[in-house]
Amino acid sequence: MLALVAALLAACASGGTSGQALGPDLEAGREVFGRVCASCHGGNGEGGAGPALASVLETFGDCEDHVRWVTIGSERHKEEVGSNFGDTGKEITGIMPSFESALTTTEIAKVAAFERHRFGGADPEVARADCGL
Repeated sequence: MLALVAALLAACASGGTSGQALGPDLEAGREVFGRVCASCHGGNGEGGAGPALASVLETFGDCEDHVRWVTIGSERHKEEVGSNFGDTGKEITGIMPSFESALTTTEIAKVAAFERHRFGGADPEVARADCGL
């Protein structure tokens, strides 16, 4: 029983899926999400210090914009792009750190693809293709 509880907690903390195989790119994205993103966005993308990710596809219809947001973060976005972000034009009111120095370009693309699939509901193949994987 204790082993089952530990396994479930580990899955939640790492953005676990419903037992479906994700393939290597999305598995790598799941690992990065659990290690880097879950502390703010919640283990299941439910939000916390950062917003919930259920509407990630509406916010970032194009994965390139999603990747840029994760790469440069909110402060550089304000300086380089403007005070609104995403397709919905939301005003930046919180802090999204830049992960440009912490993650590789490929890791960022993989975590974006994972988020788009797991939390946004995108088909895994479409999420990978949209994020250049």
